[in-house]
Amino acid sequence: MESGMDNAEFTVFAYPVRLHKDEDGRSWVECRDLPELATDGADEGEALAEASDALDLVIRDRLRRGEAVPDPSPRQPGENLVCPDHVTAYRVVLARWVAATGRGAQSQLARRLGKGETHVRRLLAPNGGASVKSFVEALSAIGYAAAPSLAVMRI
Repeated sequence: MESGMDNAEFTVFAYPVRLHKDEDGRSWVECRDLPELATDGADEGEALAEASDALDLVIRDRLRRGEAVPDPSPRQPGENLVCPDHVTAYRVVLARWVAATGRGAQSQLARRLGKGETHVRRLLAPNGGASVKSFVEALSAIGYAAAPSLAVMRI
């Protein structure tokens, strides 16, 4: 069965994290790709849930400061994977396209969308309010298809 996506390029924003226990028995998380990510929880499950929220904040903070957001490294034995919110992942893709396109990228995207530059700035703003539909349209305009998913994997 052919999917029509045989040559598609996928970026999965699932970052490997390692769990540790502190002297009080709480679990804490570190991420080698984003060393500023630091969080904990009463147990491993809570720590991983907190890590997902912290990952989202770290990525949005990097976007706000104009810093690069690295692709996730391959998971190593003993690591778990956490993901940011899908809208945050969409913002990373848009920000990378703007950076790669260079001068005039925001204007170019606005023209492709038939919208004003304020709309594009809202899409790129780490805490900007924009609908998922707007992100899907913007990604399509630059040659991407949004593919949010809920994946469960045994580790």
